[in-house]
Amino acid sequence: MDISNYKYMDSLFLDAYKKMDQMQLYTDRLPEVVEAVEAVVLPYKEIEGRKLAGVMDADGNFITLSGFSALSEVDSWGGTYEAEPAEYLEETVIYFGRFWKHWGHFLMDMVSRMWYILSNPSDYRIVYDSSVDISGVYLEFLKLIGISEERLLRIDRPTGFQKVIIPECSHKPGLAFHKEYKLIFDTAIENALLEIPSQKKYLGKSLYFTRRMQKSLIPMEVGEKEIEQMFRKNGFLVIAPERHSLAEQIAMIYLADRIACVSGTLPHNMVFAHDGEELVIIRKTNKPNYRQVAVNQMRDLKVCSIDAHISLAPVGPSGPFVIDFNQNMQEYCKNYGMATSYNAFLQWFRRKLKVIWYLPLLWKRNHGKGYQVPLFDGEKFTTNDRAKKELRRFYSRRV
Repeated sequence: MDISNYKYMDSLFLDAYKKMDQMQLYTDRLPEVVEAVEAVVLPYKEIEGRKLAGVMDADGNFITLSGFSALSEVDSWGGTYEAEPAEYLEETVIYFGRFWKHWGHFLMDMVSRMWYILSNPSDYRIVYDSSVDISGVYLEFLKLIGISEERLLRIDRPTGFQKVIIPECSHKPGLAFHKEYKLIFDTAIENALLEIPSQKKYLGKSLYFTRRMQKSLIPMEVGEKEIEQMFRKNGFLVIAPERHSLAEQIAMIYLADRIACVSGTLPHNMVFAHDGEELVIIRKTNKPNYRQVAVNQMRDLKVCSIDAHISLAPVGPSGPFVIDFNQNMQEYCKNYGMATSYNAFLQWFRRKLKVIWYLPLLWKRNHGKGYQVPLFDGEKFTTNDRAKKELRRFYSRRV
């Protein structure tokens, strides 16, 4: 496994990131399955800060396998609450878990129970907990692994069933993944390539996946255009993934030799890569994305991470983010013989304008929310007040 060329990452908190990359997550253990008779599926509810959802057996006990575990407690959920079933259905169903519309979480968190469908063909309906129907790209994915829309059953209130089959999650982010997790995406790749044979034009190509066409992101991210132009200048095909069908996106990723993209959800799409593919991650924040570790290991990716950001304070997933063509990007381009249009004075001026844009948004979006910098200590995530000061001091020198 070739993980991270660290020479293009900032020294701040680098040791913590190295420890994270070195976690050995693969397990050859077969995922478990629980079959609960006269069980109740409970939709998600927060009570006194606890994230509760899952399946309750006939005696009212929470079935642990129906919860979701991750390295960060913030991302974990599971547990019961007092509730009478609003409805009872005399049928056997397969438990999917929670669903909400976020592509990265869908790939990393939500579909990992679906290995059971591939290993145990049946007509049982698949029950999921959500306030919205599974549709769009999410439904496209399920169809690629053989799940039709007719088999999906959404609940938004406690519902009893004659039997609930609960497959174990084959990926627990930051904790473990099974070979069955990879099987889910291998199946999607195989069917996508059958559906889109013409996509062989991407064979052996270098692709840059841009986020700039997503208009909803424009107010919260700035600076990607310079990075995108550099990759385009050096022969990368610039792709806006959302403008293509999911089958086309999968074919692109699988057939290409190298993918470059900004950190966040886009690198998670490398679950569709071929083994040993190259991935360049342009990091837009100092915050670690621990879900990516399993993707890198599962596909044996050759990963190069580049810190190309100004992070004066920790922020939530919606930003704001400043992407900067900084010394890390310059060093990367120099070492890989990549042409640039770098101008020191122009870059200095642009950086000042970005910070002027950034500071008011930072205050507006995050003032009083008490964000702390999460660090990985070798076993778990912890938050550290002192790290906030170190973050501000380190990146203030960049401005």
